[in-house]
Amino acid sequence: MKKLLLLAVVAAGLAGMMQSCKPENPDGGSTAAALTVAKKQRSLVVYHTATWCGPCGLYAMPEFKKLVAANDIDNIVPVDYHSSSSSRLVPMWTKSNNDTLFIAPFASQLLTTVSNLDPSTGQYSIPTFWLNNSLIGSSNIKLADIQNNATNANSIPVEIGVAASASASGQDLSIKYKLKAFAPEAGSDYYISAFIVEKSVTALQTVTGSGDVSTAHERVIRASALTNAAGAPVAFSTAASMTSPAVNAEVEKTISWKFSGIPQAVKDKYATFGLPWWNWNPANTGVVIAVWRKVNDTVKPYYLVNTVYADVK
Repeated sequence: MKKLLLLAVVAAGLAGMMQSCKPENPDGGSTAAALTVAKKQRSLVVYHTATWCGPCGLYAMPEFKKLVAANDIDNIVPVDYHSSSSSRLVPMWTKSNNDTLFIAPFASQLLTTVSNLDPSTGQYSIPTFWLNNSLIGSSNIKLADIQNNATNANSIPVEIGVAASASASGQDLSIKYKLKAFAPEAGSDYYISAFIVEKSVTALQTVTGSGDVSTAHERVIRASALTNAAGAPVAFSTAASMTSPAVNAEVEKTISWKFSGIPQAVKDKYATFGLPWWNWNPANTGVVIAVWRKVNDTVKPYYLVNTVYADVK
């Protein structure tokens, strides 16, 4: 296990770092089609890793790849989350009218919620597997462990159901999501995340005993489709999608997002980072909508209640 500083610290150290699949989602399709919310509970699995982490490459990553290959998207939504700039796959963005690269602000927000963060030190360990609201394992995790934990988590009553779809036109992405309250927590507000993932990208991965190996990384979080008032990408919606909803209440919304590639001049400037720059390809893109209940916790204020995955059409 290696200790990392919080992403914000890494970003400061850089002094400057993109803005703005598997199977078809059973609730999804084109954003022109109507969405129907099933009374279905799914689990979000966040594999927290880094490309320079040898134990990640040797032990954890093979199990994550098995999870993706299991193709159980209607029960488990897996995402691959890189939090260190030296991981080469860390989410980045370019500020408008600026040629400087920044680590996307949403990355550190998500990290705080889905990591074994020690608030007193601002440190955490990798590799880890985070299922919904709990750390379930590290280098010793096995596919069966993840599946068993998801089975237990998915057996609870459905609090908020969610369906989603996504479609692309050129570099413009339209994401539609719909929520339905089945057994909402009284007086609670619900927020969403809208993460854009690259289904497969080849990059080096350090493997203990084998060095750096060219590897297909899957379901890599590349961007957030949500922004704050200043236009910076954020992990969680800045306003609640549902506020103290009654049973059977529904809400449907559409998010627009545009891919903005890194300019060649910036790529040249940061060539030493050895980054596999994100190449926009709708067929290799998916969207994850996660639903969170806001809770009274200063460190982890969002509690995951459901999620869904949709291929981009």
